[in-house]
Amino acid sequence: MKKYSNNFFHNKNGALSIEFAFCFLLFTILVFIIYDVYVTLILQNKLERANYTVASVFRERSTLYQDKLKSSSDVYNADLCSSKKTCYDSYELFDSEQVKEMEELASSLLNNREIALKIEALFILQDPKNPGDLKKAKLVTQGKDFFSCSKGSACSKGSIKSYFQSLPAMDKPSNNYQQLAPYVPKLVDSSIAMTGRWVPLYRVSMCIVNEESLYLRWINSNRKDSGGIVPNLCSNVVVLSRCNNTRFCPAYF
Repeated sequence: MKKYSNNFFHNKNGALSIEFAFCFLLFTILVFIIYDVYVTLILQNKLERANYTVASVFRERSTLYQDKLKSSSDVYNADLCSSKKTCYDSYELFDSEQVKEMEELASSLLNNREIALKIEALFILQDPKNPGDLKKAKLVTQGKDFFSCSKGSACSKGSIKSYFQSLPAMDKPSNNYQQLAPYVPKLVDSSIAMTGRWVPLYRVSMCIVNEESLYLRWINSNRKDSGGIVPNLCSNVVVLSRCNNTRFCPAYF
């Protein structure tokens, strides 16, 4: 047994054996892979929690930010202006400044890490004659171009931009986002005889650069994008608007 052990580590000439060198290399690679997977899973978990926290805060902004009343004309979304050429004043509308605020919150939750954040909203413009009929409603997305980067470079990453572009459009019926929006059957505005409204949806998408990955450090010491070989970490969550102010969270038609 002792003789076999000596032969495993050294050959007859006293040099390290090929078997030992090969096993040591395999062991090193295995440790390398385990560490990369471990830190990636931990970081992904932190990202998911931060994303849900940001989405939860954003959905409550009608309560938290009483001075953030927006008009659909202010956020450059003509689709959210009614056929009467009047635009909605609503706490549920938002602009790029508010997205920037959420991105700063997300960055602080992740120890000031570089963050890329995108927020979109789905509004269901209901038919006044059939307010509860989803098939006769019109789907409108707000915030398609609203994204923010904490340090400016995250949005230039190829894999991050590809992730944002690959997200399914919320205003396409085939993607079934409208099925997630509940219809609230209550009197929301007696002047237009609406007996309820479809609650808007928010989709909050967040990406971070996976700087903890040893593999990414090895293949690219300058932290440039890896070209999608090992993707940066991303997450998205969909939440309902939570607004109890029937005057400034209206039925959209």
